Amino acid sequence: MRRQTGFTLLEILVATAILAIMGAMAYRAVAEARIASETTRAHLDRLREVQRAFSALAGDLRGLVPRPVREPVGDGYRPALLRDPNAASLLELSRGGWPNGAGLPRGTVQRVRYSLNGDLLVRAHWTVTDPTLASEPTERRLLGGVRRLELRFLDRGREWVSNWPPPGSHDPRLRPLAVEIVVTLEDYGAIRRVFEVAG
Repeated sequence: MRRQTGFTLLEILVATAILAIMGAMAYRAVAEARIASETTRAHLDRLREVQRAFSALAGDLRGLVPRPVREPVGDGYRPALLRDPNAASLLELSRGGWPNGAGLPRGTVQRVRYSLNGDLLVRAHWTVTDPTLASEPTERRLLGGVRRLELRFLDRGREWVSNWPPPGSHDPRLRPLAVEIVVTLEDYGAIRRVFEVAG
């Protein structure tokens, strides 16, 4: 009679234990890789959001044109670039080169306003260059998690000023040489950019 060979109960239990340990290790590795992937994706999305916000600011400031706009009420004019610390908006400007691919009956100068709504940086623009009280702007959320946004302007005398037009200036067409923007974010801290203004 030939003796039958096979696995003993002890060998099966040891193999099962080893497979269970390897499965647990593989599951943990997969879970950690998934968490790392989600964290990386969240960071990339956030970096894209920050980059889009600064690209919008850069495009608007580079396209700044010396075109004052009428006040919504009265006969006065608002400067081409306005930074008034007493106003609700952070920055208001006229930018040129607004594309008109649809051939709409409008100009190519766009009036733009940046403001903080809680911790959101919001960009608004009007479909008319000289908006009235009845003109509703189109708003776009640019950046969340903003703690503070500071602006400085380089005037013709190569001095940095915090308001624009600078004190003593009565020319509504006056533009700075450059604009410094410091955005303090909840997650990344302070980010500083300096944009040259054409013209």
